[in-house]
Amino acid sequence: MKTTGAYKVWNIVYPVGIYYAVSSLVYFALELFFGTAYESYMLRQMICAAATIPFVWSFYRQDKAIEDTVYGKRRIVLKRHAAEEKPAESAAETVSLVLVAAGGILAFSVGAALGIGVNNLIAMTPLIRMSAGFSEANQAFFAGGILFELLGSGLLIPIAEELLYRGVVYKRLRLLVGVWPAIVLSAVIFGAMHFNLVQFFYAGILGIMLAFLVERTGCVYMAALAHMGANVAAIVRQETGWLSFAYEPTAAGIGVTALCLVLACAALWRMCKSKS
Repeated sequence: MKTTGAYKVWNIVYPVGIYYAVSSLVYFALELFFGTAYESYMLRQMICAAATIPFVWSFYRQDKAIEDTVYGKRRIVLKRHAAEEKPAESAAETVSLVLVAAGGILAFSVGAALGIGVNNLIAMTPLIRMSAGFSEANQAFFAGGILFELLGSGLLIPIAEELLYRGVVYKRLRLLVGVWPAIVLSAVIFGAMHFNLVQFFYAGILGIMLAFLVERTGCVYMAALAHMGANVAAIVRQETGWLSFAYEPTAAGIGVTALCLVLACAALWRMCKSKS
């Protein structure tokens, strides 16, 4: 039975179902406690993300253990006693840590640049005016203060969603349909689960980049950092008005949008090249 197509599809669907079941139950309980005002929306979302992470982590760790068994496990082992290390080994480990940190900064930058560019492109189209769901979600998203926005959308939600959509859904889809179909399908699922037209396109485009990043680097945490970069950039723009002119289809707006997209592609290419 475990080799049938129906079982393999179910194996992809049910972690998403559990994620949303847990999130919905916690969200319902939080509404009873905090109410339904927009001001507490992001606080509720932040707590929901924190509650779902252990469940998604269990799926991710299960898949990771199987992957490590089949393909072998690569890790950097840091020695506990620096005095016993050979200078060459210590230097090599230092270089490795620097490269990991540089990769993390690049991933964050890729997400921020792509997020800004895609947001600008969407703002220049009629999509926002066509999506009442997005207007309501956007109003609730930014009503609770920047602290909850940064902790929720900027930290916990990216961790939960990347463990689910790239760490579990994408990798299971890849075994079923191959790399590129899995990249596209996981992005479509990611976009659809945002439940409005604007975020479907935005999250779908972002999801393609995030899955591609996981495929080329082998690291889900890189996708999480890129996701954080996109969300933090959106928060900073909303709260400060930074680059607000770039939402308009003027020469300046189009120029900034093109620059962000080029920078995102260049940084992504640099990350993938360093892993090849």
